[in-house]
Amino acid sequence: MSDSQASASTFNFGIRRLVLVDSAGFCYVEIPVDNHGLILGPGNLGKSSLLNSLRLFLLPENNFKNSRKKFAFRNASAGSFYTNEESYQHYFPSQFSFLIMEAENPAGTHCQILYRDNASQLSYGRAFVPVSYDQLRPLFWNGDGEDGIGQAVPELSFSRLSEALKKLSKDTKLVNDPAKLKSMLYSSELMNADAVRYSVLPLGESDERRVQSLRTLILLLFEMKADDQAMANAVASIIEADKKFADDAFDFNIDDFLNRHDQLKQQQSQLNRIEKERPRFEKLNRDYQAYQTLLRSQHDFAAFRDGVASALADIGAKRRVALDAFNEQNDTLRHVLQTLKKLEQEVSGLKGEIRSADRRIKQAEQSQKDGELLVAQYGEMTLQEIEDIQKEELEGKRGHLAALKSAAQAEIRLEQIQRKKLDLERQLESLRDRESKQQWQLQNQLDEATAAPLRAVDPRLMMASPGQDLDADSKSTIEAFARLFIPNDQGFDWFDAEYQSQPARHTNFAEQRHHIESERNSLERERSELADTANQEHDRPRLIERTEKEIRAIEKDLETLQRYPAAATTLKDATEEKLAAEEQLAKLDEQARLEQEKQDAVQQKAAKAKAEKDRIEERERELAGLSRSVGTVEHRFPHLKVVDAEQPLAIEKVSAAAFDDLQTQLDDLEERRRNILDHLRQFVYLGIHEDSDGELQKDSPASSIIRETFKSLADLFAGMAERWQVLEEQIAIHNETVASYRQALKSNHEHIARFEAQLNRELDGVRINDLVEIRVDIHTDPKFRNLVEEANNIDPYGNQLQSDAFYDRLRVFVADFFGEQGGSKRLTMDKVITGISYRTRKENAANLDKKGQSTSTTALINLELVYRLLKRVLYPGVQLSFPMVLDELASVDISQMPSLLERLRRQGFNLFSAATHSASAEVIYLIGRHLEVGQMRTARPYSPQRTLVFWGGAEGFTGGEPLSHWADQTQNSLLEPVDE
Repeated sequence: MSDSQASASTFNFGIRRLVLVDSAGFCYVEIPVDNHGLILGPGNLGKSSLLNSLRLFLLPENNFKNSRKKFAFRNASAGSFYTNEESYQHYFPSQFSFLIMEAENPAGTHCQILYRDNASQLSYGRAFVPVSYDQLRPLFWNGDGEDGIGQAVPELSFSRLSEALKKLSKDTKLVNDPAKLKSMLYSSELMNADAVRYSVLPLGESDERRVQSLRTLILLLFEMKADDQAMANAVASIIEADKKFADDAFDFNIDDFLNRHDQLKQQQSQLNRIEKERPRFEKLNRDYQAYQTLLRSQHDFAAFRDGVASALADIGAKRRVALDAFNEQNDTLRHVLQTLKKLEQEVSGLKGEIRSADRRIKQAEQSQKDGELLVAQYGEMTLQEIEDIQKEELEGKRGHLAALKSAAQAEIRLEQIQRKKLDLERQLESLRDRESKQQWQLQNQLDEATAAPLRAVDPRLMMASPGQDLDADSKSTIEAFARLFIPNDQGFDWFDAEYQSQPARHTNFAEQRHHIESERNSLERERSELADTANQEHDRPRLIERTEKEIRAIEKDLETLQRYPAAATTLKDATEEKLAAEEQLAKLDEQARLEQEKQDAVQQKAAKAKAEKDRIEERERELAGLSRSVGTVEHRFPHLKVVDAEQPLAIEKVSAAAFDDLQTQLDDLEERRRNILDHLRQFVYLGIHEDSDGELQKDSPASSIIRETFKSLADLFAGMAERWQVLEEQIAIHNETVASYRQALKSNHEHIARFEAQLNRELDGVRINDLVEIRVDIHTDPKFRNLVEEANNIDPYGNQLQSDAFYDRLRVFVADFFGEQGGSKRLTMDKVITGISYRTRKENAANLDKKGQSTSTTALINLELVYRLLKRVLYPGVQLSFPMVLDELASVDISQMPSLLERLRRQGFNLFSAATHSASAEVIYLIGRHLEVGQMRTARPYSPQRTLVFWGGAEGFTGGEPLSHWADQTQNSLLEPVDE
């Protein structure tokens, strides 16, 4: 900008201050950048890092990914660039790391604050606040203390900081989005305070081309000793941005251009191949029409398949019903059989009861007959008397047997016989006495009402005789006693005891005498046998055998006697039981007859149900066989699985014969299908039809695939005339593209020449050191120039493709120009412009010299060129106050220093350079301000690794002005050197 322009401008944009907190090797450093200045300090201290950190504020980035391209932080000692991680950890090593830039613009003063963002890797965030840094300093640094150096602010964090910033101003903004950052940092809406509030470098236009040009120039401002390739890239970027319309951008994608030609040529070849195969398509068409006719069999098959499924479902339901009916009849039959079996068991039981009753009747009859015969032998004697006699006789026989077997027992038995005989004599005497008194027996003296109950108790009670008539008292007592018995049907009740009635009997004294005499005679015979046996031993066995038989006969008589009393009752009960059983048996026989009739009826129903079940199961087996056959067909022809039926075949029409007819049709269809597939696959093989999914290569492509493929081929051959017409139109359009590219090559070639001439007009009168004239040469690739000439020699109009020779020459250009490098072959301005060189003339020289200048002179020329380029992208009328980094300050001629500083100030740049303490005092004096950044350390840093502190202002020299004009007096006493 000229001085007049600067004085007329009211749009001032400047950077005033730079602050680093726990960053770049410093604990806290605050340096002004609104005037020329020199940073002094020992080597490898991080001085360059201070000024290089400005790139982070000026570029719209939010992370250190691909930092080589974004920021180009160079490791000068290693001759390379720092990695992403190295750069990030250098500026943001901890949570206490903050970078602050104080700037001013027409809207006022503001601060931009960078902070470590742990939300993602290598990221940092930004805060904008419209206040000066003096208001923010207490948030980052506590300047109080005896030594004046200061100390870290306790518990510094971004969360606390953001709360404080929002309290300071409602216009505080936290922004991380690169697009939003571009609009804020580069806004040129100077009449809108809100829009321009945080703008640093206002662009003339806000399009992306201008932003990229500005990015390139910002990096150049930190690399004034850049090589000619970096300058060439900057010039290429500015040339593109300088075009009036974005559509004019030079971006000739040769790959696309050649690919489009190849596509058109391939289309032409493809159409020729298609026309060649038209006879094959006509044959396919005939086969396909026949195939369509047979396609109905597929739906018939699907209908048959569904019919089989329906028939199976129907027959399954019928089978279940038939099975239920069969099971029901079987259950009924089983129940009837169980009833018959139960009846048989009951009949068998009743018959057993009848047989048992018969046996009991016979036994009772025999017992009664035997008992009557036995009792008849004893006359009127009671059963008890007879039993006593039998037992007594049995005892005697057993004694006799023992005596026969033992001499000692014989002795004892003879004594017993003698005593028994005496006892029988006494019984005879007693019997004679009783016979003499029989007229006074009680049954003769008492009436029947009294005698009957007592006779029931014991007949002997009434046969007893007192030998005289009863006195009245005795008779009344007996009668009273007899009245205590209560008559019943069977006899008498004596309280809870029952006695059967007994008939009246009369004692047969003659019979009793006969028995006693017989017994006495028997005893005499026994005695006689025992006495004789002692002399005749040979008779003893016979006598023993006889006696044993007699004993067994007596024992049998005793058993008969025991059974005799119950024989009548048993006979009566058994007869009744037999009659009852026979009556029940008759009922059971009738019930069994009815159940047998029921069994016959149920068996007939069960047989009928079984026949129906067997018929249904046979049909079900037939349908299952057809279902398996259907599955076999589907296995042979998998595409049939997806064929749907309009409606299933009627169940009654599902049969093996129908399936055989259908299978014959399917075989015919498959034969046609294979022929058609052979044709279709041949079209795929020839490249006429694309089978990207490989559906046609499957064993059984779906009918829809065949249909769609045929339709596609039919449409293809039907539309060939139209495709030829479209191809001709596309060729014409492509040729028009050739014409437009030819014009673009020519116009861009001319645009580069015009831009070069314009730069040189602007450099008229510029003097640098001892150079009085400077000219810029923009070099373009000679292959590009040859391509421009080649393009001028073709005729791009017509509907025929350009000759292969033209495209061959274009491919040769690509091979020569781009070499073996990968990526796209896009012909852009940065590839066309290969370098920048300067021609210079000293004051007394006649001609321009192409010889290279010193590094410092080249840097100054680069600076002048960057200034000119920067004017093209910034908003017109803007006045900058911007730090300019120049590392090669020591190589500048000391005599040129004042004019250099003045030129920089006039152009809006504040020289900033870094040097060790070996820098000359004259250089320090000429720059005017210096900052000793390596002399103070705090005892209370944020991190032990970073303790260096500098703040309070710079030291300087001006024409007669006191030091206080530059430096803050609070640190005057702290400038003594310290040991590094």
